Order: sequence, then structure tokens, then C-alpha cells
Amino acid sequence: MVQKEAHATGMKRKISMSLILLMAFISCEGPDTTVTNIVGRNGSVVRKAELRYTQNKLNLADFTVPVDSSWSFRDSVVISAEGDTTWLLFAEKFFGSADAINEAYLSDTGTNSSVTRTAIFKRKFKWFTTTWYFAEKCDKSLLHGYPLTDYLTEEEITFRNLPKKKSDELVMGPDSLKYRNLIDSVQLHTEQWMMRSLISEFIEDAGALCESSGKDSLTAAILRTHENELYQLVGEDGDLDVLCSAVLGDSIYARFKPELDSAAAIFNKKFDNSWLFESYTMQIVMPSDLKETNGYIMSDGTLAWPVTGNHFLTDDYIMYAKSHDINYWAVIITLLLFALVVYSMWNLKRS
Repeated sequence: MVQKEAHATGMKRKISMSLILLMAFISCEGPDTTVTNIVGRNGSVVRKAELRYTQNKLNLADFTVPVDSSWSFRDSVVISAEGDTTWLLFAEKFFGSADAINEAYLSDTGTNSSVTRTAIFKRKFKWFTTTWYFAEKCDKSLLHGYPLTDYLTEEEITFRNLPKKKSDELVMGPDSLKYRNLIDSVQLHTEQWMMRSLISEFIEDAGALCESSGKDSLTAAILRTHENELYQLVGEDGDLDVLCSAVLGDSIYARFKPELDSAAAIFNKKFDNSWLFESYTMQIVMPSDLKETNGYIMSDGTLAWPVTGNHFLTDDYIMYAKSHDINYWAVIITLLLFALVVYSMWNLKRS
């Protein structure tokens, strides 16, 4: 976390390729968090959180989701065959509804509290079937970024969205060379996507402020015509002062410097929501038979998603699952009613 805070301070005046790359692929040293929602048929949720670390330094502040003293706790120590020791801290709490989880998110003051996160539950009853829907959503950080699909292939997005445990298995498996090459490709295209999105966000924020100031000679549309220029120059010098002066000219830059500085401050605050976000793994266990999900199905049937800052940089990140069940009692009642109608018609006809 200290490393990220230092880089975030440097970002106040700079856009750096190396920092973007670090955000996407270097996680801070610290405990790994896994959050599991066990969804009940009535919308209640048993929420479990697990901390896993190689040092005996685990406490409540390490959880990347809201966990307080009202939860129940237990700890454990695991020693591998190689002699490596792992400390674990488990927390668990019953929530009567998704709204109760959302109340915890709203009152959160932890490391990820600046990101709006929401739990969603829906139950849909039809005569023959009942469907359950549960999701967790992280609101996007940037309003004017580009869709990830504009830069990454379907294969790259699929790999990017694998939970950490599974991606680590693939990289260490028999096809490790293939997946290491895929990682390089994902890194390159993610870097391009993030840089383009950050420049786009700065352009829109700066344009809006310049237009509202009454200095109508510089608009978002005009700045947009310099987008490629900014992208090309940012690799040479990430300092926004230098970039804007080189692209706009010294006189225009000097005239709009207050607005451009304000836009940089706004831009950095939004970017910090993703940059400072502490990642974790989200898991969901649904009632009855799984019907649809955008998560990865683990070997034990649990659904899993990675939750990192770049997953919600330009789009809302929705981790969802749907399950359904056949209402056998409704089938039986329907068959009995049908049989009764047939018998009544037959009996009436006979009479």
C-alpha cells in the first residue's frame, strides 16, 4: 500500500507508462483476501472472508471488504510439505439481505471505501420455475474511457478475468510458455487501453472546465483533435505541463493553465479509485442449479472473479450468477388439475 501511495502522489502532475503497467500487473505485498457469498433462497447471505499471508501479521484492517467486530472469527496455520508456513484468518457473518451488505459498504472506512460497491439480489417466481439472481458491482472510475474490447482480444479478456488461483495454475502448468506469452500480450494491450482511457478522461474534464470558464477558444472537441499527439508524447515525457505546452503551444497553455491544473486534480482523484484499490477474489455460491454466470467455475463448483482496480476503470464491473429450480409441487398440482378436468369431461360425456 505504501508503494501505491508514493506512486499516486507522483501521478498528481504526471501520466507515466511505467505506472500504468505497475497498476495493471503488480500487486502490493500483503495478505490475499477471498470473499465468499453463500446465497440463500430467501435472499439472505452468509458472507465469509479469508485472509491468507506468509507472515503472522493479520488483523481486521487487512480485509479489503467491510469486516468489523460483529463478525465471528477463527484463525489457522498451514505448513506445506516444503516447510512453508501460511497464516489464515477467517471471518463470517449472516446478512439478512443484500441491502444489509450494502449498508456495510456505505459505512465502510477501509482501504477500498472510495469505490462504490453494491450487492444485488433478485428472486423471480414463475409457476413452474423459480430463478435467483445475485451480483456484486463496482462502479467505474472513469466516465470517458474506452471499452476494454477495443484493445484486448476475447482470449486476452478471458485470461484477464480468471481468478488468481487459476491463472497461477495455468502459468505454472505444462502450457506455461503459451500463457507467459499471453500475459505479455495482455500487458501490452492493457497498457494501450489504460493510457488511451486516461488521456480521454483528462481531455473531457479539461474541456468542460475551459468551456465553463467563458474562455471559449479551447473546448473538449478541440482537445480531442490532439489526442493522438498526447498519446505519442506521453511515452517521452509524462509531465502534464510539458505535454500540454508542447501540444497546445505556450500561449494557449498559459491562458488555460488554471483549468488544466484543475482538470488534472479531478482526473487524479478519479484515477486513485482504481490505482489505490486493494485487490481480492470474489466467490459466490448460488442456491439450486446454476443457469448463467460471467464468473469462472472452480473445481468445487464455486464461482470466482478477480476484483482489481483495472476491472472497473472504464466500465462498471458486475460479477453475477443466476440459478433456477423446477417447482415440482406446481407440476404435481397442474397434473392433478389436468387429470381432474379430463375425468370430469369424460364423466360428463358418459352421463
